[in-house]
Amino acid sequence: HRLAVRGDTVAALTGALDDWLAGPRPRPAGTGGVGFLCTGQGSLHRGAARPLYGRFAVVREVLDACERQFADLTGGGSILGPLLGDTGGADPGEPVLDTEVAQPALFALQCALVRLWREAGVEPDVVAGHSVGEYGALYAAGALSAEDGLRLTAGRGRLMRERCAPGAMVAVPTDTHTARRLAAEVPGVELAVMNGEHSQVLAGPAAAMARLTELLAERGIHARTLPMLHAFHTAVMDPALDGLRELVGGVEPRPVRVPFVSGLDGRTRPAGWVPDADYLVRQTREPVRFADVLGELGASYDNVGTLVEIGPHTTLSGLARHALPGRAAHPTLRRGAGLAPLWDTAAGLYRAGAPVDWRAFMAGTGGRRIPLPGYRFQHKDYWTGPENHLPRPAQPEQPVLREQPTRDGAEVAQDEAAVERVLQHIIKVTAKHLSYDTSEIAEDASFFDLGADSLQMIGVLRELEEEHRVKVSMRELFEEAGTARGLAVIIAGKATPAPATAAFPAPVAAPAPVAEAERRAAHDTPPAPVDATRQDAYATREDAYATRQEVEELRRQLQQLTQVQLQLMGQLSQLLTAQAGR
Repeated sequence: HRLAVRGDTVAALTGALDDWLAGPRPRPAGTGGVGFLCTGQGSLHRGAARPLYGRFAVVREVLDACERQFADLTGGGSILGPLLGDTGGADPGEPVLDTEVAQPALFALQCALVRLWREAGVEPDVVAGHSVGEYGALYAAGALSAEDGLRLTAGRGRLMRERCAPGAMVAVPTDTHTARRLAAEVPGVELAVMNGEHSQVLAGPAAAMARLTELLAERGIHARTLPMLHAFHTAVMDPALDGLRELVGGVEPRPVRVPFVSGLDGRTRPAGWVPDADYLVRQTREPVRFADVLGELGASYDNVGTLVEIGPHTTLSGLARHALPGRAAHPTLRRGAGLAPLWDTAAGLYRAGAPVDWRAFMAGTGGRRIPLPGYRFQHKDYWTGPENHLPRPAQPEQPVLREQPTRDGAEVAQDEAAVERVLQHIIKVTAKHLSYDTSEIAEDASFFDLGADSLQMIGVLRELEEEHRVKVSMRELFEEAGTARGLAVIIAGKATPAPATAAFPAPVAAPAPVAEAERRAAHDTPPAPVDATRQDAYATREDAYATRQEVEELRRQLQQLTQVQLQLMGQLSQLLTAQAGR
């Protein structure tokens, strides 16, 4: 599983974590497949880019370049002014931008959003767009450059303003059959957009739409007039089509790099498809079938678990959540919400398994990653080496007696019981400090494998020392113990009086080489005894492999040493940072 929460205060973060814990069981992180949905013109508003422009260099780079190009194309016009301007308390339902500005401004914003997500490591596996939003989708798919797309959208908007009569568009919550019947009752009105099972848009000339609005009110049908100055996707667009065909002929679109789901028919254009003038003219005149687009995404893209709306407001993401309840759908921006939707969407993508690069979002802010305890992965054994292969060591011929502690059966049993009591207490204390259940603490699991850091282990040791009246150094913990059982043996040994001693055969010295024997004889120095047990365990074995136990022990020690070093380095970094901030 992956978890990401957002908050501006400690209380907000802890509250978000508590909400997650109290919520339903989360689904495992998926494959991270992402779809981009590029919004149409109706969602654009003044100041839409303001939260992003001052925060992200890549957004400024894209929008500034588009601003310069638009000024060249129009003789001094501006798209950046409206994108960064104040809404001035305008009614969200009122059109705030002329079509010739709104279309290139929307495209420029979508280019900036696509670039921002790419900087953060998020690339689409499929793209789709709504109406003029298809130009943004073609940019995301690699078919249009930012320069060509801006030239086309600016020219498209200019042609519509100059050649098309005023019109209107009305959203009606009804099915397509009823919508077509309503359109047939008022000459000039057409079904322009099919967004969902009960979400249609009717459009036509201004006078005809005024009559339709009266008809809907008479029948008690709630309708919402959209902030549009033209009747897109109707016969009102016909005067602009020849000019648009000529305009598109001046650019050379490239093949799409990722699948593109068309709003013309809801079908996928696979990677390699090239949009031509005929396609772009048809998608201007014919109805938008976005309900079919969502149906195609649901039926053909099981690998895409998250849909991200590329646009200034939450429009398509709402439609997607309703039509595809099994998929996550997030907006990048929402009117009046600042950057909060962006952060929430980044968190959602991360939880879904997308490779979000948080450094791209944090660049230039002073934000940094904070080291936290690691995750205790459920390790499985995949040993592929040989089985144990040790020659049996020879027995010493003449054992030498030395003093060793005597251990009768009762004392050994007593010591084992003491270790077991201490072990159970260590497991309980460790579980408390690391927020585990006691059943999750294996006695032979490394503390670092459990996700503990050195600061947490100091707290564990302090509580154990107070309870058992012993002192355990950090060196003993890290170098000699490392696990709950190892620590229990140390603590039980410190708390138990040393037993009496008795004679016990000591290991004999190994035969010294001749040169060494002569040197010792010359100095009259008796040879030091060698621990035969240790010699047996690590004897030279020309025909032997390293055993599995030896490899595992070496691996454990190296891993433990590495973890200690990393923890110390992390704490040193925190101390230096805190010191520098004073």
